[in-house]
Amino acid sequence: MTSVKACLLLLSLISSVFVHANPTTLATTQHFATLPDNCPTPDAFDIAPDGSLTLSCPNFANKNLEGELFSLNHQGEVSHLVSVPRLKEKNKANPMGIAYGPDGALYVADSRGVKQGRLLKLSFDGRKLINTEVIATGLNPNGLRYFKGSLYATQLTMPKVKSTNNTSGIYRIDVNARNLQLSNTLADPQLIFSVETQNPQKQIGLDGLAFDSKGYLYTANMGDGIVYKLTLDDAGQVTLTEEYAKVPWQASVDGMTFDQYDNMYLAGFASNQLFKIDSQQNVTVLADYPDNNGTDGQLDQPADLLVYGDKLIISNFDLMVGNGMENTQHSKPYTLSYFPLTAVE
Repeated sequence: MTSVKACLLLLSLISSVFVHANPTTLATTQHFATLPDNCPTPDAFDIAPDGSLTLSCPNFANKNLEGELFSLNHQGEVSHLVSVPRLKEKNKANPMGIAYGPDGALYVADSRGVKQGRLLKLSFDGRKLINTEVIATGLNPNGLRYFKGSLYATQLTMPKVKSTNNTSGIYRIDVNARNLQLSNTLADPQLIFSVETQNPQKQIGLDGLAFDSKGYLYTANMGDGIVYKLTLDDAGQVTLTEEYAKVPWQASVDGMTFDQYDNMYLAGFASNQLFKIDSQQNVTVLADYPDNNGTDGQLDQPADLLVYGDKLIISNFDLMVGNGMENTQHSKPYTLSYFPLTAVE
């Protein structure tokens, strides 16, 4: 079993009781796009050089499907971009976090376990894939961001690290690296931050990450509900770690992003919730849903989110079920939701 599958299994087996907000005080999310059959588990976003939205689909719900990338316009119209190449691997790619570089190349976190996980660089001519390169192997990347010539990638759990609690971390890797082999231990010089999850009820770690307008790096621990603020030096090393905010650990916060005012938004993966942390570190719940199938724009196991124009686009992963998950089944339609940012101005 790959570490990704092990993490997903851990999430599905967790038992907890959610404390939900009063629905009469909340705004509603809306329908942005219905996805095709070869995107049953939509995950992460970034904005392409042409202004379109790129979406990753690791397709954990159907092993017969390749790992796919799709393109969407501002109206939510969907078109296929490319299947992520397997290269020399027998199994399909599992594209999760994605990030465009200033040269227009797309970097992909191929989350297929520590033995086969890798960071890829996909180069395009327009919408045609012309080259795929391996940046690094030996890690199981999940969240991904590009910042000043480096890739920052989270890993939910580091199975090679023998610690009392689950250890997770953030890697910083130069985009010019090729075929870099990592040990996936605390000895890797590219590992700039690691933490042990303290919550015995949810032994899983760092997932989402994002930079604010001042260059501070933020990440959240799914198990503890802690949002960390990391100060980096010019070499990309962490010089100061702060607990920026805390959200209910039962929510299993996943993806995170910022708007132009440095308001942070977080996807409550297990609880079907959308959180906002303003620049004064006040935490509020913007949207909160019971189990649903996402037909009318409801949050259906939200995984990632991104500001796109005046909308906050949210992916509905809709896969994991069991104790601790608001979601009870994986089903059509496969959807993206959006939250109108004018509702919080």
